[in-house]
Amino acid sequence: MAVRTRPYDAAVEVEVALDARLVAVGTWLFLAAEIFFFVAWWFAFFYLRALNNDQAWKAQGIGPPSKGYGAVVVVLALLTAGAYFVGSRPLSRAFLFRLLTLVALILGIATCLFQGYEMWHLGFGLTDGGYPSVFSGLTGSWVVQFALATAWLGSIVTQTGPAGDTVLRRRPAASFAWVLLFLAAIGVVNYILLYFVA
Repeated sequence: MAVRTRPYDAAVEVEVALDARLVAVGTWLFLAAEIFFFVAWWFAFFYLRALNNDQAWKAQGIGPPSKGYGAVVVVLALLTAGAYFVGSRPLSRAFLFRLLTLVALILGIATCLFQGYEMWHLGFGLTDGGYPSVFSGLTGSWVVQFALATAWLGSIVTQTGPAGDTVLRRRPAASFAWVLLFLAAIGVVNYILLYFVA
């Protein structure tokens, strides 16, 4: 059985701390860019709604899809982010991290499937007015990003096994929780705008 020496442990600790800082800075830079992306969609929403050329914001008979489906998607996104956030905190044990990460992955997949089903059954097309085009673009871009985050979450789950190092390097993995929380918060704002404000 190999015994780790003190200098090796110190080098690993320095490497882990550096990883944590780099991932944290990268995460916040990514989220700063993401907020500009979604602000552009929100601007399009309010601009087209206020302009309403030829009463084309919402054509006759066009309205929001089922609020229930939208609510299920938002709740699943919030549960995904919450499960991963709780599991990735430094105080949680390795077993809890492995369990809650897997739960978050399952919830993330369910979020994408429910949102995909809703997108497939909207009841309107992209060319049916301003609201349908903004709804499809905003919701579609959100679910694509949430699906990519879920795939990333899947890679974290695969690294929680014996051959992976995510459990040892929990601080860098914990930064990913902010991405999921951000996307869940964007989902809440989108739900309010697209289902109630529109």
